[in-house]
Formats: sequence, C-alpha cells, structure tokens
Amino acid sequence: MTIQQLPAAARTPSPWRNGAGVTREVAADPAGDWRVSLALVAADGAFSLFPEFDRVLTVVDGPGLELTVGEAAAVTIAPLRPFAFSGALPTTARLLGGPVTALNLMTRRPGATVTLTPGGEELRPAPGTAVLALTLAGQDAVLVEHPSTAPGPNGPGVLITL
Repeated sequence: MTIQQLPAAARTPSPWRNGAGVTREVAADPAGDWRVSLALVAADGAFSLFPEFDRVLTVVDGPGLELTVGEAAAVTIAPLRPFAFSGALPTTARLLGGPVTALNLMTRRPGATVTLTPGGEELRPAPGTAVLALTLAGQDAVLVEHPSTAPGPNGPGVLITL
C-alpha cells in the first residue's frame, strides 16, 4: 500500500558481516524476511555466510566474477545475469578483470525473482507482493507494494519481485 523512493545518495556504507568489504542497503523488510543491497567487491575472497537466506547476486557494474559455492564447480557470473545460491554454503569470489558492484537479494521465503528491464513500464505488484526497481544509471530505486502502482525506471534497470 506504499510507494517509497530510495535515492542512491541516501545510502550509507556498512561493513560486510565478515569485515572484508562494504555494502549499501537499498531496502529491507522490517520483519527481516528480505534485504536488497549493493556491495562493492574489490578483491578476491570469501562471502559472508547467511544460513537463513537464499541469495541472488547480479553484477550491475564491472566485468563480472567467478563464484565457487560449496563443493560445486566455479561459475562465471557475467554482468546483468542473476545467479541464485544458498547463503548457507561457503562462497568465494574471484574477480574477472577488476572490481564489481553486485546487487544482492537475500530472502527467507521462496519466490523472489530478479529480472532485467529496458525501462518504461508501470510497476504493478501482484497481490501479496512488492516490486523494487533499481536503475542501472545512478542506481536510484523505488519500492512499490500491492495495490499501489508507479512508473518504472526510465532506462535499463533491475526489477526484484518480493
């Protein structure tokens, strides 16, 4: 029942749980069921463990990275290709040519999705859901809860259905 404007300029950095980097929270559920943040990954290393969450990582700036999740083979994460994994598994990253900014969705409930959008569409969440839209240029965001509607990004962006 709300529309929240979430400007990039209002985000403050906070340290990762493991202390190896910084993140900026875009939005979070007051009950703690989900969180969306932008993290600067500036060096190879381990990700923080979040055993209670499923995660989706999307590189929104930079050349990409390689993730090793648990005992699985390493996976190359190209820019703008969402990758889902369990926050309970040890995860390490290797940069592919330089630092990246990664959009990180963490959620306790299944069904959250990350998709790319060319922009220009109306944000119309389904009953019982919310949509967060983040522009790739400038990284401003808007969070829209059902039954509200709002214009989507004017240009390319990322849509997160919660």
